[in-house]
Amino acid sequence: MMNGRLTAEMDVDLPAQPGLARKMATGAVLLGLVVSAFEGTVVTSAMPTITRELGGQALYSWVFSGFLLASTLGVLVSGKLSDHFGRKPVFFGGMSLFLLGSALCGLSQSVPALIVYRVVQGLGAGALQPTTMTISADLYTLKERATVQGLFTGGWGAANVLGPVIGGWIVMHTTWRWVFLVNLPVGLIAMALLQFSFRDPPRPAREADYVGPLLAGGVVTLALFALEPSRFGLVERLTLAACALLACFAMARQQRASKAPLVAPELLRDRTVLSGIAGGIAAGGLLYGLSAYVPLWMHERGYSPVMSGVALVPMLVGWSVGSTMGVKVLMRGGMRASVGGAFTLALIGTGLLTAGAAFNWGLPATFACLFVLGTGLGPAASTSIIGPQARAPWQHRGAVTSAIYSTRALGGSLLVAVLALSHGSFAVRFGILGLLTAAAAVLLLSVSPKAMPQRLGADMPPPH
Repeated sequence: MMNGRLTAEMDVDLPAQPGLARKMATGAVLLGLVVSAFEGTVVTSAMPTITRELGGQALYSWVFSGFLLASTLGVLVSGKLSDHFGRKPVFFGGMSLFLLGSALCGLSQSVPALIVYRVVQGLGAGALQPTTMTISADLYTLKERATVQGLFTGGWGAANVLGPVIGGWIVMHTTWRWVFLVNLPVGLIAMALLQFSFRDPPRPAREADYVGPLLAGGVVTLALFALEPSRFGLVERLTLAACALLACFAMARQQRASKAPLVAPELLRDRTVLSGIAGGIAAGGLLYGLSAYVPLWMHERGYSPVMSGVALVPMLVGWSVGSTMGVKVLMRGGMRASVGGAFTLALIGTGLLTAGAAFNWGLPATFACLFVLGTGLGPAASTSIIGPQARAPWQHRGAVTSAIYSTRALGGSLLVAVLALSHGSFAVRFGILGLLTAAAAVLLLSVSPKAMPQRLGADMPPPH
């Protein structure tokens, strides 16, 4: 008998019925996921033009950091809110913030104002990313997600990788302001599609905890600042790390006393959820590390900036292919096969990439290495979320999704900080990524469940 916190008043688990409404809701989810991911990278191509027109070169990095930190806070807060108020209100609230921030960014007259508007935009983007993935889990059964997962992961990956390329094209042919304003029609279409196709189920009245998400956001924000050697000195970073530890202690005490904790204790003790958290940290580290250093490596080998960005496309293709297969593996062999096995495949890819950097392999071999790596990293990242989502009841699914999403950012920032401190060659840096991949593979092959995830506790009816 499960604890009452995991038990809904209704014990019905009906999949959302196929049809036009579900296709419309899927389109809304995909558009929301793409625009929120796209805006995280598209601005990289526009920033030289923006600073040339508006000034504020000294504040250059804060345009990116403000968005990242705000989106991390949005990720942490939105999951619990979507469980309490429903998916649609949180999606609309996140999209409204995102579009407001986008409009204000497009009208900015100074870089300080742009940073403030990017924070607004980042809060909305952070709310959208886990909420869209939670809605997709509501719309499709685990078996059906094996068919559609490649669509979601491919869209998310394409938005991240191709963002700078598209941003450069927009700046060359129009004005940098359209880098932000282009989000407005796409976001409005997504909201309209969801409005007419998706309905949240009735929910029993439950107490909401607003302090916990804010404390968690503070912990992660302070930790991310502490991991930024390029922006702060050693004393400042140690102070930030100490503040993060104090905030973490305060959050732990608050969560023990809370009647509505961020994630139900029963789920935090579940091996599927814990495997998802570990997989999220490792996948985030690999993704951020590769996104930061593969283009730089290509640039130092003499390739153009466009080709340096395109170098990540083979990894994106492998990510999409592997993610589709990963759900099928999850259904047959559980998290041990899908996440642990996928990290094993990614280990082969990182080993080949390290050898390619050490012996200066040509472009075709480099692309092949990245494809193999993406084929492993894709299912590792996606099933780290899908497995816990399948395990969590509806009324806890949003919180679990947000928790694992936030571990990606934390793992990525930690790994990028470690790589920045290593002053060796690119082969050494890719070797560090290989060590992380090997540790993740060994851990998850050892402790992850072998069985297909089954719902933990009673569920509420999903929307039709």
